[in-house]
Amino acid sequence: MKNILRLSLIVLLVCSTASCKKELDADYSISRINLHGVKYLALGAANSDAKGGSQSMLYSIDENGNMQLVAYEYDCDEEGLVTELSRNIGITVNQIVPVGDKYIWLVGCRYVCNDYSGFSESMQHRIRGMVDHSVEYGLGFLIRKSDGKIFETNFNGLPVETFDVPGYGNIGLVCNNGLPVEGEISADRLRKLGLINQVGGDIYLTSGSWLGSLTKLKDNGNSISVINVFLANVAYAITDNDQHLGTVLSYSGNSPQVPSIMAPDGTLPAIQGIPTAGMESTYWPEMRCINGKFFVSVRVNPWDGERYDSIYRVDINGSQASATAVAEGYFSHDESETFSTTVYVSDEENYTWVNGTSLFTFNANTYLLTENTLPEGWPQYSLYDAEGHYYKPHLSPDLQSFTIYDLATLQTEQVTCDRSQVPAFNLHKGCEYDGGLKAFIESVFMADGSTCTIVTPVTGPDRGVSRLESQTEANNNVVVTTLIPLN
Repeated sequence: MKNILRLSLIVLLVCSTASCKKELDADYSISRINLHGVKYLALGAANSDAKGGSQSMLYSIDENGNMQLVAYEYDCDEEGLVTELSRNIGITVNQIVPVGDKYIWLVGCRYVCNDYSGFSESMQHRIRGMVDHSVEYGLGFLIRKSDGKIFETNFNGLPVETFDVPGYGNIGLVCNNGLPVEGEISADRLRKLGLINQVGGDIYLTSGSWLGSLTKLKDNGNSISVINVFLANVAYAITDNDQHLGTVLSYSGNSPQVPSIMAPDGTLPAIQGIPTAGMESTYWPEMRCINGKFFVSVRVNPWDGERYDSIYRVDINGSQASATAVAEGYFSHDESETFSTTVYVSDEENYTWVNGTSLFTFNANTYLLTENTLPEGWPQYSLYDAEGHYYKPHLSPDLQSFTIYDLATLQTEQVTCDRSQVPAFNLHKGCEYDGGLKAFIESVFMADGSTCTIVTPVTGPDRGVSRLESQTEANNNVVVTTLIPLN
């Protein structure tokens, strides 16, 4: 009996090993990273060659500010092979993007292997195939923040381009050919722009182009289902306070034509009561969510008549949505204007946008649309955050102060930085505003050759008080460009 049990155990171990090796031979993709004790994930560029080139890599920062290169883990370890893979194969990352409150998206990734020694010839061939494939096509990985599990994202390249969002201008999000993010990429801003939204446990992604699509990501625990909700002509999708999803669809051509609210069955029926396009006119509806309520502005331009603009309040009853006109106006710039900056505030009662030197504000409670002239010298075409603020740093030679421009009050405020808690440094490397942290981030080299990351908040009780957030060992020379908190 003991021999039978021993034989069964041996057979089980052999089968397990064979299964493990088969899985390893078939797919070398990473499976998870260890997020225990990690406070931030950071995107950092380190000097990688004598010519001064750099590669952006993913780093972790713990509660004590220690920063180290992220190690990627594999599910299966066969005779130490995976240990060698984990030690020798890493990835470069183009961007890290927050997705809802559950995930972080690594975009434009490429496998890299700086040392092939110790691998068999067949393994070297497979690894080079991985590297060459990722260099040619780029990869995306979704990290679940709760446990560090990584899902390879095959979203049909969505979104993969710098694009125009109607009413927002060219904002740019992610790209698979190395183009950088334009502006802040906080989860809140992406939600308010209608590019990434969370409804219940599901994530909805839009491409930000009228030639794009609406895609749902459903987390099944060990896998993520990618579900195409609508395959063409969806630029944005936004949610209200009750987690309804609204968008504008175009069934023909590239012009948006059908404002829709998602029904419980997942369909996107048109909102009743809003005019539709006809052969005798051109037509542009745009949807916003203000103070938790949907509004749609419509511009109708008859071929043989005067143009008219109307704003509709959307009411949702069960699976059917209807609309009532409440004001005259339109949620975007005039066609004669080249530039327009829209500030999208979905959790306050006012929606504000800049058109040339004019400031327009629509109140979601009174339905009043007002126009004011911007003060002289006001930054007309700068990128405001989701709450209507623009922060201008003054570098001389390091960050000493910044100016806050407030669209709600049309007032400015000068804030001087307090550097008393930050040790001395000898070289300024640049400063970026981070919308997720609502702070300026600087990477500087210390006198001993180490690199430190300085964070200066622009809001809250610590506004203007700089703090040392992370520090690498000497001669690592890592310049941090993005910080994403895990909680």
